[in-house]
Amino acid sequence: MTNTARASLVLLNARVLTPSKGRGPGPCHAQAVAVAGDTIIGVGGNSIISAMAGEDARTVDCAGMTLIPGMVDSHCHLLAMAASLQGLNCGPAAISSIHQLRQVLQQEAGATPQGQWVRGFGYDDGAFSENRHPNRWDLDQAAAQHPVRLDHRSGHASVLNSQGLELAGITRDTPDPADGVIHRDPATGEPTGLLLEMAGFLRDRLGVTRNPAQFDRGVESLNTRLLSYGITSVQDAGPSNGLDRWQTFAQLQERGLLSCRITIMAGASRLSELQRAGFVWRLGDMWLRLAHVKIMLTFTTGTMAPDTEGLRELVAAAHSAGFPVAIHAVEREAVAAAARVIESEMGSILAAEADHPFIGPRDRIEHCAECPPDLVDLVRRSGAWVVTQPGLIYWHGDEYNTRVEPSLLPHLYPVGTLSRAGIPVAFGSDAPVTDPNPWPAIYAAVTRGTRSGATVPPVEEDGRVDVQRIPVREALRMYTEAGAQSEGTEDDKGTIETGKLADLVLLDNDPFEVATADLAVIRPVLTIIGGQVVWER
Repeated sequence: MTNTARASLVLLNARVLTPSKGRGPGPCHAQAVAVAGDTIIGVGGNSIISAMAGEDARTVDCAGMTLIPGMVDSHCHLLAMAASLQGLNCGPAAISSIHQLRQVLQQEAGATPQGQWVRGFGYDDGAFSENRHPNRWDLDQAAAQHPVRLDHRSGHASVLNSQGLELAGITRDTPDPADGVIHRDPATGEPTGLLLEMAGFLRDRLGVTRNPAQFDRGVESLNTRLLSYGITSVQDAGPSNGLDRWQTFAQLQERGLLSCRITIMAGASRLSELQRAGFVWRLGDMWLRLAHVKIMLTFTTGTMAPDTEGLRELVAAAHSAGFPVAIHAVEREAVAAAARVIESEMGSILAAEADHPFIGPRDRIEHCAECPPDLVDLVRRSGAWVVTQPGLIYWHGDEYNTRVEPSLLPHLYPVGTLSRAGIPVAFGSDAPVTDPNPWPAIYAAVTRGTRSGATVPPVEEDGRVDVQRIPVREALRMYTEAGAQSEGTEDDKGTIETGKLADLVLLDNDPFEVATADLAVIRPVLTIIGGQVVWER
């Protein structure tokens, strides 16, 4: 399709992956794309598109490489990722014991002015040779003159040293917050420094602890990384997102530090604050917009928090305010509770459709990590989207094979089963829990392969094909068109079509031609957002 506008950018000699009957980007259907301003105005053959070029148009010869829609990371945590890129890497690949952790923290403290925070990210208690979380006394040995904070790779636990606990006002007399746990020494009742589900609590108590210049460097590094991965849109799933986070993202975009389009979820606890400021669902534009209300549903404290009635109240409040919800649900019990409440609440809405203000995209279940077959129909009946992270199979699958109950392994991040059941699925990274690179995640969705070359679950002697594997076309769609659909922007982006935003990525290999084993190492050579080349290799 073409029109008579003059193009400011033309891309020729490409293998353009255009949509194919709702099944996502497919093999080459066009050679070239014309862009005027920020919009695609033509998709077709080289001669037709060349004729659309304006006098000062930039022409890019794609040399037969593959052009896909800009990729959408439908679940990530941008500010945490930016902070982690400037903090101390405590992940399993870098640190394998608490003894080693103390040594590294001591070195970091020696290079940090006294009194400033020492931050570490990505530690995994299960990967330490001691097979436990570090505690305040471990951290005190390494850095007694600095406040220290370590964040677990899951994002659901942190450890503070004694100075950090003091700054946060946490003592043996501090009660556990409603949805969190202050871990205590059973003999003395003293806090051990381990804090579960308390990120929001720490944010309220400590305020901003980051060094501004260091944070800016982290954002710049994150921006380059996202663009180099071909990610043109992100959905920030911060459970504490409120007016301050909106303003932070707006400022980062205005300063040119973040180039991607950003959709932010509203933390359930911050919804009333946003409403008082006049924020409504879909407020904003295609650069920064407000979407679902994020609700945390966890078992970290030993019981489900919130309970079913509390969850129902949060969902009803969001719907009454005109917002769909996105419920964090990892464990099978949480997935079941989320699906039941969404199904019940949506039934009530349909019954009172004429009077209810809620319209727009469906509610979402975030992660849906454990979903055995008996839950799949329940999730389908709820009508919810599932936004999940197959990249975790790639990055952490080897650990799952040794730590997870064998009967559950086939049903971790079960994208194949969910898709075949007719449940709409989109992909995210959950960065910084994993690297936001989409291609290892696509490889895992297609193969169930880990970074070591194993599979989840391990292949049995009969060589059976894992039911969770999906075709390349479907996996790519879940990172493009489905990502846009999951936030309600499919009319504007997610596919290469005339009239849509010119968010495009040129790849070094065709995902439909490359050997399956090489899917994980596909790399962009050019990233375009809104008709502007924002990154090139």
